[in-house]
Formats: sequence, C-alpha cells, structure tokens
Amino acid sequence: MLLECYPSIIVVTLFPAIGALVTGLAVILMIVLILLIRKKSRELEKIEGTNPLDAWSSCLKKGQEGSSTIFDRFTYRQMKKATRNFGTVLGGGEKGTIFKGKLSDGSVVAIRRIESSPKQGQLEFCKEMELLGRLHHRHLVGLKGFCLTRFERFQVYEYMENGSLKDHLHSSGKRLLPWKNRIQIAIDVANALEYLHFYCDPPLCHGDIKPSNVLLDRNYLAKLAVSGLVQCSNGDSTTISSTLVNVKIPATPGYVDPCYVVNQVVTPKSDVYSYGVLLLELVTGKPVAQGDDDGNGDSSSRSSSKNLVEWSRELIGTDYRLHELVDPAVADAFDLDELQVMADVIHWCTHRDGAARPSMKQVLRILYERLDPLSGGLARAVAGEEGYYYGGWQSGRKGKEGAEMLAGGGGDGGRCLPSSSSTSRSYCSRSVLLECNSPEEAPPQSSPRGLP
Repeated sequence: MLLECYPSIIVVTLFPAIGALVTGLAVILMIVLILLIRKKSRELEKIEGTNPLDAWSSCLKKGQEGSSTIFDRFTYRQMKKATRNFGTVLGGGEKGTIFKGKLSDGSVVAIRRIESSPKQGQLEFCKEMELLGRLHHRHLVGLKGFCLTRFERFQVYEYMENGSLKDHLHSSGKRLLPWKNRIQIAIDVANALEYLHFYCDPPLCHGDIKPSNVLLDRNYLAKLAVSGLVQCSNGDSTTISSTLVNVKIPATPGYVDPCYVVNQVVTPKSDVYSYGVLLLELVTGKPVAQGDDDGNGDSSSRSSSKNLVEWSRELIGTDYRLHELVDPAVADAFDLDELQVMADVIHWCTHRDGAARPSMKQVLRILYERLDPLSGGLARAVAGEEGYYYGGWQSGRKGKEGAEMLAGGGGDGGRCLPSSSSTSRSYCSRSVLLECNSPEEAPPQSSPRGLP
C-alpha cells in the first residue's frame, strides 16, 4: 500500500544508493589493483636490481673506441617467457644451468642461467659481456645477449643443434662421429684458438678446452664455447690480468697444462696442451679419466694407473702400434696418413715443457698443409728438400688393412716420428719453422670447408 502511494520516492532514493555502492566498490577495486601492480613492480625491481643499466652504460663508455658489440639486453620477463618458465633443460654444470629458449623473433637460443656471485659484481659482469660481444668468429659460439638481475644473470647464445662433442664421444646412446668429421672438428677448434691468441686485442686464452665446450651445429661445424676468458700475451712471460674477466682457470683434471699447475701462470701454450688432449680424445674416443682394466689383455684397456696422455705416448712412439690409438668405432674407416698427422700434433702439443710446444698458428698451418689435399703435396715437397718427410705410405690406405701393411713393412718409407724422443723439427715443414719468428703471418686460406 505504501509502495503504491509513494513509488517515485522509493525509486529516487534507491537508485542513487545503488550507484554510490557500485562507485565505491569500483574505487576499492581500483585501489587494490594499483596496490597489486605496485607490489609486483617492487618484486620485479628486487629481482632485476636497482640500476643494472647504469652499470652497463658505464661499461660501454669505458669500452674501446671503434669496438663492435652486437647483442641485446633482455629483461627477466623475456627470459622467463623464452624458456617457458625455465622448462627445457639442455644441461648444466658449475657455470650454471642451460635452457633451450625461443625469442620473440622466433630464433631458438641457448640460455645459461647463472646465480649472482659476490666475486663478480654487475660492472664486472657487464665488462665480460662487452668482451664476449666483440668476439666474432665462425668457430666461436655467438653471444646474442644477456640479462642482469640482482640475484641471477643470464647469457643468451646461439643454439647448437647437435650438442657438445662430449655427447658424441662419451655419452650413452651416442651417434657415431665419422673420422672425417673428427678431422674437421680438430681444424675448426684450432681456428677458434688461433683467433683468440693472435687476432684479439688484447690476446685471450680460453683456459678450459674440453669436449663439453666444443659444440656442433646442424652441419657438424664445430664452435668453441667462450665464457670466463682470461687476458694473456703471446710471450713466455704471460700473466693474468685481473682487470678484464674471470682470472681463475677452471682446471678440469686431465686437460690442465702441467706448467700451469706448478706456476699458476696461464699462457697460450696452456691452451695448446689442452688442445692436444682434445685431439687425443677425438682419435681414441676415450675419456681423459680412464677406467680400470677390463681383463681382456688389450693394451687399450690397461690404463688404470695412467692418464690418457701417458698411455698414448707408448703407442705414438711405436710405428706398428699407432693404429691402436684409433677409436674402435671408426677402426675400419680412418686414414693412416691423417692418423699420423694427428699423432704428431698430439705428441707436440702435449709436450711437458711449455716452451717446446707449438703455437696455435703453427698447429693450424700443419693441419692445413698435411690434411688439405690442395696444399699437402707442396708441404711434402718442401719437407723433402730438408731431408725429412711426412710419411712414406701411400695416401688413401684405410683402417686396419693399411695398419697391417705398415706393421709388416709394406709402407714405402718411414714415419716422421720414429720415436717419442724425436725433435719438433720432424713435425713440420720449413714454413712452420720459419713462422716461429713471424707470428703475425696469416694461415693459408684454403681448407676442406672454406674456413676463415
């Protein structure tokens, strides 16, 4: 009855009340939303740090004029999105966990996630990124960018489809790595080290040459992973600079230069030693740390008390046993001439005296001259004038059959390494020996795969 008498009064008072209630709720929701956004922003600021970009800008200002750094700086959100909340793990180790990611432009990358260390501040990390960003070489894994937060750091590298050399040599379920691919990988890594030692300013040493740091793309082109490089000079008095990047050598057992263990001084010859060990793994397919004797009497398994280098010296110093070095997986497909070249380089690079080892420029020259068919004949001719030569057997004899002919005296001549006490002169041609006094000379440009 009352509603029928005063309908207009009720409508007038009810609608404004509802409107005020809705407006109040909207204001409250807006305030809550703003508070949530501010809270989230503070959390992200806490993760990403206060002013990492300022440190990066300062780092760039101190960089060398004319240097070229081509990479991006990513945000934490981008890293999280690219890896799908860090879901796909490719591997990991002391240097951090590596994830597979996909950037907004569709490119597939490998993202290394590193926890911040008190030993390396933001500025030092930025300096390292600037240095890595200036390294451009076909056989170095390219740095695409980085992300710097308060608690974590990320390095974004190009993705290598075929994983690491370690995966192919030592992992269970590994795919066979043909002999020719192993030879080419040896040349690829030598190219990368020559670039670091001779064509970077300042010269750089890698310090951690091992199969897990050699990555293979879809075409099995080998690239060297570069992280934690150290500054060095090309002289024998090389010292570490504490003003550039990490100065502690990772010191992976089996790959470490014996000279470095004694004097704690890193030189290019330290990389040369590790490179020689890497070649030995390529040839033998064996890990540096050998297992116990399996009891079958095979000399290749009797190495429980020796490392791989010590074990190999017995075989390299004996002509008729040289073929025992070869990985059984490719025992019927290797080339004897190429095996001899690899054995010579291994023996020279792993010399206990660092001063007696070759430079990477010399190593690369040897590999080009003796493994490249276009220049091999010329190298043998030059060596013949000096009264020593690269090997007397005919090129093209493969695997065990050729090794049996060698053991039975079927070769046309002798090896250039009759014993482990041979001098380094036996390893190289006149051009290599002369190169000792001209380190700036560039290597030949021809190669089996058009290398730089």
